Amino acid sequence: MSSFPILDLVIGIIFIYFLLSIICSSAVELFLSIFKSRAGLLENWLKQIFNLPALDSEGKPLNVSVGQAIMDHCMVTALSKKGTSTSYIDAENFVSALLDKITIAPSGAGDTVEFPPANLAGYITAIQNSTLISGELKRTILIFANEAAQAALARSSTPASANNTAPVKSESEFFRDSLKNWFNSNADRLSGTFKRTKVFPLTIMVAIIMVISLNTDSIEICKYLYNNQAATKELATTAMNSFQNYQDQMDTLFKKDSAGNAATISELNVKTVQLKKDLDSLHDLDLPMGWKAKNVKDIKTFIDYLVKHLAGWLATILAIMMGAPFWFDILNKISNLRGTGPKPLSGDSADVKTN
Repeated sequence: MSSFPILDLVIGIIFIYFLLSIICSSAVELFLSIFKSRAGLLENWLKQIFNLPALDSEGKPLNVSVGQAIMDHCMVTALSKKGTSTSYIDAENFVSALLDKITIAPSGAGDTVEFPPANLAGYITAIQNSTLISGELKRTILIFANEAAQAALARSSTPASANNTAPVKSESEFFRDSLKNWFNSNADRLSGTFKRTKVFPLTIMVAIIMVISLNTDSIEICKYLYNNQAATKELATTAMNSFQNYQDQMDTLFKKDSAGNAATISELNVKTVQLKKDLDSLHDLDLPMGWKAKNVKDIKTFIDYLVKHLAGWLATILAIMMGAPFWFDILNKISNLRGTGPKPLSGDSADVKTN
């Protein structure tokens, strides 16, 4: 147990914020996954920037935009239905689909599939003659192509070092890398737009609904924990015992996997077992949370209660908006102050430290 009751109080209130933030983040992620908000934003961007009519592999009209054709391309479509985008497109696959779709020439006679350009000069010619992208976009891609040609030329004219074992890039590889960087920069801007227009407003809405429905007043909770040291120690102990169990949950809920995908609905459901146990432990402590009949016995009493607890609710909402990863990191740092401090190093790490 900690010898500082105020430290237990801080750990307890942070743990409550952490649990509420997990609930809020899980609800937001579930909502966004069900309504495929990420995929919708990416689809809007593709259709907006590549809005001219597309051609099929034989050069015949497809009656869809180039952006739609890129989404339906075999390099990026995965298991998504035709006409819809996936939530994530790899930059390498996007470039392959983009170059395939914008270099198709209108068909002449017959149903012959045209071979794609074999080198950078062929791509430059095909893009210059393309009618599938706007003039501004055409000039942008041609700038990347010219820069790639110059970079390849400069690389080939530089004397090779005897210790340099790095593979020499071709001008086509420089070109593809430029297009990938362009796509990734746009994807980063889309992520910022997604957080600002989708995640942030939805998080505020969910936090307000949750705090009011649970009647979670930070001021009242702090008063209760300050005046009930036994409950405070029990809550702090629960927080420390649950700390390690949440490490895997944090990796699933708030980090992307190697493919850049967010947590799936099934993963979110699996990771709620420990959360339910901790919520039950909060209920057993009889914290001042939840509504009681005396608080809503008449309109005047209810309004007075709202005014009295508005500041505490607002504090809780602001705390939830900081996010579960923030409170998890704070809890991780404070846990080292509780008890005997950080865990000693072992093995080779300890030897290195002493030496």
